[in-house]
Amino acid sequence: MIDRIVARLSSWTHKFLSFGGRLVLLKCVLCSLPVYSLSFFKAPAGIISSIDSIFIFFWGGCEDCRKIAWWKWESICLPKEDEGLGVRRLREFNFSLLGKWCWRMLVEKDGLWYRVLKARYGEEGGQLTEGGRHTSLWWMVVCDIRIGDGLYVGNCFEENTRRVVGNGLNTYI
Repeated sequence: MIDRIVARLSSWTHKFLSFGGRLVLLKCVLCSLPVYSLSFFKAPAGIISSIDSIFIFFWGGCEDCRKIAWWKWESICLPKEDEGLGVRRLREFNFSLLGKWCWRMLVEKDGLWYRVLKARYGEEGGQLTEGGRHTSLWWMVVCDIRIGDGLYVGNCFEENTRRVVGNGLNTYI
């Protein structure tokens, strides 16, 4: 993933791109390259920091010569409404993409992937079980996000979802 970002960036030089051009390249191209990988795997902190360090070209620098950073990276990653530039924070983006699998477990119970997970790990009370010792690394990460265990953001998924009882077919009490 890092090699793909570096290869894409190597064809551009900071001399020929304006500030707006570098922002478009960063937001539309470079932050979009790792989306597929981030949606299936929890990226290690070293990979995230390596990708963030590649983005030094935004200030007009390169690996050999560094330029002055006029803004903090945290302020660049703020939404536009909060006077930032709207660049994605890759760690939070990775968490949200993995959290989408938890959302799909609640909503798309007719899908093929849900039936495969149900056959592999089992279901208790309308919820897929964790699976014990013989579970895949991907499934352990998704279960950790679902229950908020060992993550730096707490139980974000449970705190921000709600269940409407409706006719009682999808809610077990």
